Amino acid sequence: KAPIVNFEGQTSPYFPPDCNGTAGPNHFMQTVNTTYAIYDKTGTKLAGPTNMNQLFNGVTGSNCNDGDPIILYDEQADRWVATEFSLCGSNDLMLMAVSSTNDPTGTWYAYSFDVAGMPDYPKFSVWQDGYYMGDNNGSGNDIYVFERSVMLTGGTSPKLVGFNNSWRPGSVDGFMCVPPVDNDGEFAPAGAPGLFIAMSDDAFNSGTDQLWIYELDVDWTNTALSTFNRVQQVDVAPFDSNFGNNWTNIKQPGTSQELDAVPQVIMNVPQYRNFGAYQTIVCCHSVDVDGTDHSGVRWYELRKTPPATTWEVRQQGTFAPDIHSRWMGSIMLNANNEIGLGYSISSSTVYPGIRYCGQTAAEYSSASGILDFPEEIIQDGTGSQTGAERWGDYAQLSVDPADNATFWFTTQYGTTGNRKTKIASFQIGPLLPNADFSANNTLPCIDNTTVSFVSQATGNPTVYEWEFSP
Repeated sequence: KAPIVNFEGQTSPYFPPDCNGTAGPNHFMQTVNTTYAIYDKTGTKLAGPTNMNQLFNGVTGSNCNDGDPIILYDEQADRWVATEFSLCGSNDLMLMAVSSTNDPTGTWYAYSFDVAGMPDYPKFSVWQDGYYMGDNNGSGNDIYVFERSVMLTGGTSPKLVGFNNSWRPGSVDGFMCVPPVDNDGEFAPAGAPGLFIAMSDDAFNSGTDQLWIYELDVDWTNTALSTFNRVQQVDVAPFDSNFGNNWTNIKQPGTSQELDAVPQVIMNVPQYRNFGAYQTIVCCHSVDVDGTDHSGVRWYELRKTPPATTWEVRQQGTFAPDIHSRWMGSIMLNANNEIGLGYSISSSTVYPGIRYCGQTAAEYSSASGILDFPEEIIQDGTGSQTGAERWGDYAQLSVDPADNATFWFTTQYGTTGNRKTKIASFQIGPLLPNADFSANNTLPCIDNTTVSFVSQATGNPTVYEWEFSP
């Protein structure tokens, strides 16, 4: 299936543009270094590009517009979350804003947090008891949680709790971020600690190739009682994330300039879903498929089924169907048990472009590790990037909260001048109709009273059948 909508996003003068964004009920909000823009779901621009720091007006550090921005949608609160770091003052700060309604073109509550050291490559997630963050920080605190309940109401002085992660996986160049896991759909069971996840290559850490899972259990009443621990090391199929001690990994046509595969970390955004009878995590990272800097996307689905308390690999695979490199992946599972995967593609014969694939619900049920939904094109590459190896960086796939089925993907594709971006949506399978309606009178008299019904069904039904009793 070709994309449903496919339109131009923002441009950025920076290497990399750090393009990311997400869908809400009625909008798509995208950010790049160092601006944001807001679109409706047909691609009409409603606001921007606007300097990112305008969202944080009035708080300490908002005079800076330093970049590494992130956009998330808090589904259970029906609010948007925006972040950017501020480095121009004497202290390194993390700026955060939460929209006051579900309309991102409206007003925002702004906050500034003093963090330990430069919060490089920050990654965020939504969890019921906080907004969680991991960053690339060689020493000092690199794991944080911010007091979500206060920020959602525009309250003053929300707390933060930080930890110095003593279980940081190694990498060939020392770059390492342990990202938090983002909660889509229904929240995790009450009291469940926030999750973080990292990949561990046995080339840099003892043992076998693994996924490391961490829990942050925050106590907002007495923050000193909060804890952060690595709770599980999950063996996975062997992989090689070592492209060499450099950032030049992905080949392009007509140039010796290669692009950065960013193979050291789990890609943006690892996702959690609670299906009641079981819970899932999906995530992905880049691997060297054959030792020749031929990149593929290694992906995983983990599952925990109560009363079990540990995570197990339900399925895994490496998507590398031909000689071209695929990297900068982002993976999501929707409510229909369909997996979407968006990524960049490039090789010595294919210019850097944007594609996606996925797994149908039928294939998902068998946990085959096969992405059977065929690869589709969002944007063919138009040229090779020269002069810098950094590419894309924060590519993001999201699931549309309006139907919990449609996927939205945004990442870089332009290579010369300003870096261009695309925003596209796609579906893996047909949307099953979900019946829902509202009535203007739920207690009518049994006479000629008129009751007006409004359909709120999703899945584009074409036929309605109503049954009333008595």
